[in-house]
Amino acid sequence: MDIRQAIRNALGGGSDINAANPLPVDISPGVKTATTVVDEATIALSITTGFADCTVIDLTGGPGTLALTIKARYNAAAALGIRIHVRTSPTDDATGVHTAVANALVMTDANAHFVLNELVGLTIENVTDSSSGVVTANTETTVTVAALAGGTTDQWNTNDVYSVDGADYDTADWDVWDAAFVADAVLRQTHHYDTGPMYVKVLVENLDAGVAVTDVEVIASVGG
Repeated sequence: MDIRQAIRNALGGGSDINAANPLPVDISPGVKTATTVVDEATIALSITTGFADCTVIDLTGGPGTLALTIKARYNAAAALGIRIHVRTSPTDDATGVHTAVANALVMTDANAHFVLNELVGLTIENVTDSSSGVVTANTETTVTVAALAGGTTDQWNTNDVYSVDGADYDTADWDVWDAAFVADAVLRQTHHYDTGPMYVKVLVENLDAGVAVTDVEVIASVGG
């Protein structure tokens, strides 16, 4: 049996596969999903949300599209609106080893290059002993937690492996834009991207130095 006959048998067809009669191709649109990734009741004056405030947007499934829908409620006294910072990461995970002596609260990685306090609110895991804790502060080479829990020793020993999910994001914006602004009004605005990154997070900056912005929501719609 030749290959053409085998294909006809498998597909149930009765004619040769050729340019005029090609293999069937699924051209139906891919599935799209919409997920709320930022949901802040209030963003105080001149404050920018952090990585811990945004659920990761996973684009590793392949080529597709991304739409970011921004919602917010501006105060009647507001003079400025919000700025949207879109950051990307190839891994969504910062990893390394503890290079210092044993310590219960501070993980030190002499080879790390964290941005000051960018990890606050994220969870760091001691992969070696299975403990973890919420990050309360970080410098370029250290990460501090209130306590480690759930592990064998609940401390950092030399060469313990660590992992911080939701980290390793760019320090510069992949995209940045100011959302539409009208005082004492509700904002709804969407930006569309033909995607390229692996992982995306969104930071929202309140540009107003006088009043808070409320009911801030970012919805990520990912399509195939």
